[in-house]
Amino acid sequence: MLSFPFADGGLCIQSASRHRRRKALAKTGRKKTKIKVKDMKFRHDPMIRFYEKTQNWLQERGRPFIIAIGIIAGLAVLYVAGSGFFSWRASKAADEFGKAFEKYNAPVQDTPTVGQAGKFYTDEQTKWQETAEAFENLAREYSGYYGEIGLYYAGIARLRLDRERGLQMLQQVADKNDGETSDLARLAMAENYLAVGDYDNAIPLYEKLLTSPAVAKETAQMGLASSYEKKGETERAVGLYIEVAKIDRSSPTGSLAEKRLSALAPDRLKELPLPSTVPTVP
Repeated sequence: MLSFPFADGGLCIQSASRHRRRKALAKTGRKKTKIKVKDMKFRHDPMIRFYEKTQNWLQERGRPFIIAIGIIAGLAVLYVAGSGFFSWRASKAADEFGKAFEKYNAPVQDTPTVGQAGKFYTDEQTKWQETAEAFENLAREYSGYYGEIGLYYAGIARLRLDRERGLQMLQQVADKNDGETSDLARLAMAENYLAVGDYDNAIPLYEKLLTSPAVAKETAQMGLASSYEKKGETERAVGLYIEVAKIDRSSPTGSLAEKRLSALAPDRLKELPLPSTVPTVP
């Protein structure tokens, strides 16, 4: 019988090695994934579930929400900045209007009187040239604030320098039908036509102004009556003078109407009411 030295010892070593491998594999198979504390203790807690749902919602929809907030904040900043800019621009426009109007109202005289303050001119040409330029610039640079009114005053000034250009500018304002400003432009044109004897152009303008809220009716009536009188249509003029004088014979307009009536048809003065008198307080 053959004998193998150390045979039993080798088998024991191999057996021990296999045992260790099986033990290691068994431990590996029994290893589990680490469970979070909240999963072990609170996974059924409603607050935890709500928190998780909220987190998921923010991850999915939070980005558009944040973008929307950013847009709103940006619009708010633009609004504040825009409001400040427009407020500054309105103030600047008002300052420019004040400067132009000072030129329009400035007196023309050789030298200033004692104690006189403010602007004055020594000749008409310079006054109306500077006034026209100031209002033209106002209408151009600040059209959103003083477009029509600037053009109106520029047209008035231009009438003193270049009648045709002034009338064109006033006609532009009238054509805009911008309420009071357009009616004031029509009045300026009517008065100019009346002054140069162009009654056919003056009459329709005065007729249009009879219902204007910007021009006193008596003013339009007197202009219309004067146009008819100078055109030779006396009866129409007399009828208008009577209407004006009936309102108030003691007023400046009524007094002028009565004076013209006395010259054209004195026999019709009896149609007028007695002059109004103001009682004297002792």
